[in-house]
Amino acid sequence: MKPQVVTRQFEEYVKNHCCYLWGASGQKVIDTSFGDILRMENSDKYNACKVINHVKNLIDDGIDLSKALFFDCSGMVIKGLDDHKLFYGDATADKLYNLGTPIKLNQVQEGDLAFKGTDKNKGHVGWVGKNNSVIEAKGRDRGVVCVSDVSSWDYVCHYTWFDELVLNRKLKVGAKGKDVENLQKALRSHGFECKVDGDFGKKTKAAVTAFQKAAKLLVLTYGTVAQKTANALGFTWIKQ
Repeated sequence: MKPQVVTRQFEEYVKNHCCYLWGASGQKVIDTSFGDILRMENSDKYNACKVINHVKNLIDDGIDLSKALFFDCSGMVIKGLDDHKLFYGDATADKLYNLGTPIKLNQVQEGDLAFKGTDKNKGHVGWVGKNNSVIEAKGRDRGVVCVSDVSSWDYVCHYTWFDELVLNRKLKVGAKGKDVENLQKALRSHGFECKVDGDFGKKTKAAVTAFQKAAKLLVLTYGTVAQKTANALGFTWIKQ
């Protein structure tokens, strides 16, 4: 899969005038009541009214919201990835950062994630799209937009989703090497925490097993990486 495929989905969120709502991960705007909005905004009437006013302004401008969805920043990123089986489970912006490989801003490429925040906490995340633009759920009065250049962001992380990874042997407890390191990075990129040290230990086995079950893979041995699991993690399997 190419990053452009996923970018097109995020561009659809912008085109469809998707809106911001705290904790939202793809709920339809037209099906969401004020009570639902208030509840998701933790009974904060000020923020709930900002959400409602933004929706109302779009309607007053004649915008068709039939395809509009509600997102917060991490909910938008997770939804786009989940729909392409690239990430499993839920995650805050901070957790997404911790699962990735930090890179310099001048190394960024389409399909990376950009973050704003501090060294101790990343509070906002966006998808790096074409020409170093960033698609983000920007706020209650802005919704999902593509206006930010990545140079205005604080941090960037890379993930294995679009890397050309190759595996030519089964991996299980006791295996060591660069391919194990790549496996660990791929597991983290898909939402499963394990240490990246090139050593297939018990925690890596637990992460593999969790991935296999979340991806609903029918395998002979849970915790061992063979062709089916390797392919699901984005590896090309080369049989010896």
